Amino acid sequence: MCARPAYNLTERMTDNSPGTPKRNIPVLTGQSILSQVAWTLGSPSIVLPFLAVSLELPMFIAGALVSIRMLGSMISDIFLAQPISARQQKKRGIALTEVGVGACLVMAVLVAATGYVPAIALAFVAAFFVIGLIEEIQSLMFTDLIGDQVQSKSRMIMHYLQLGIGGLGAIGLVVLVHEITKENPPFSRHSAVIAVSVAFFVLSGLTILAISEIGREADVRDAPQQKAKRKFSDNFTDIVAMFEQAWFRRYLVMRLPLVVVSLSVPFFALIAAEAHHASAKGLTAMIISSASGYLVSAPLWQLVNMKSHRAVMVTGNLMVSVTGATLVTVHFLGVDHAVHLHAIALFIVTVAVTGISGARKLYYLDVAPKDQRVKGAAAIKSICRITAVILSAALAGVAHMHEVAWAIVFIALVSLFAAVTCYRVVLPNAEKAAAA
Repeated sequence: MCARPAYNLTERMTDNSPGTPKRNIPVLTGQSILSQVAWTLGSPSIVLPFLAVSLELPMFIAGALVSIRMLGSMISDIFLAQPISARQQKKRGIALTEVGVGACLVMAVLVAATGYVPAIALAFVAAFFVIGLIEEIQSLMFTDLIGDQVQSKSRMIMHYLQLGIGGLGAIGLVVLVHEITKENPPFSRHSAVIAVSVAFFVLSGLTILAISEIGREADVRDAPQQKAKRKFSDNFTDIVAMFEQAWFRRYLVMRLPLVVVSLSVPFFALIAAEAHHASAKGLTAMIISSASGYLVSAPLWQLVNMKSHRAVMVTGNLMVSVTGATLVTVHFLGVDHAVHLHAIALFIVTVAVTGISGARKLYYLDVAPKDQRVKGAAAIKSICRITAVILSAALAGVAHMHEVAWAIVFIALVSLFAAVTCYRVVLPNAEKAAAA
């Protein structure tokens, strides 16, 4: 599931800034809820793999869609971040990205209706690549927009409303669609869910146009001149330079295994799709479990994070490892299992991965020196994305040549290794981390 990032951004406006129109906050909150519903019902990690497997696409294609989407996001981040940051107005761009994702989903479903497998495979590859491009563009623009338009005290409230109301709304809608279409063939059921998702993408895009956007003329005039001085090769120079820092090397040792752990959600969804794509309950159960995972993870991990980031990361990694081991044991023993087993597994790994993601970001802020924080984050992001593209493609190859269960075995083993690494590398509290 694709959820927008939490709004713990550097303030561009103070809490008592009078310049933001009062209607912007409820409009942006409503838009973020609509977008959350849309991304949940049209999730590239869950819904589209179900559709791909039900259409009998080769398992390599179904698995490689994860890599293709990440590749699109990486290209967008490298080449489009500067032009996007220079844009004075963001709301129209965000609206277009919402409609663009909906258009990709419509295109994929229309081509899938032809039943011609080579064309379907090409359409899915194109859709995932473009969705990867679009979602990164949207993330960059929305982060900047929220920083400008929403006061800091409202951001966390907005984030929890987005996850809570959006998640509950998605669960209610998918249950309703399930009841209406449960007698239909798999393609019809999956297409109905995607159609509702597209409708919410369009509604979300239209809603954000209602905000009154405050421009930053001075910043916009200065930004292109500052960005123009920076060469593309400087990105690689910065990455190499960061390896000279002991804290960076230590953090990277902990961070790289977590790249594999982050792949657990799409590959757990893929093995569920392989087993239950023909079931009337399969897709509904996966969407409900994923949305429920996000609902539970926010309050749960917030409490644990206040005590120890290491506890969150170690616990989350162990949850993924144990869940994966249990799932593949049942699979290899040939035990006849219902869809609920995969739904529970997806729920657990969603909770775990969400907690790990939040904790590692908070821990990074603890250990990174302030003057190296931006360059370090950019370097880690680039390294991890390249690693994720390569590893997800390799796991897709394993799933194609053998079966998806072996990819889960690899993820479970690396998750166990990641738990040990986090325990040994991550310092248990912020005070010790900052002093290291």
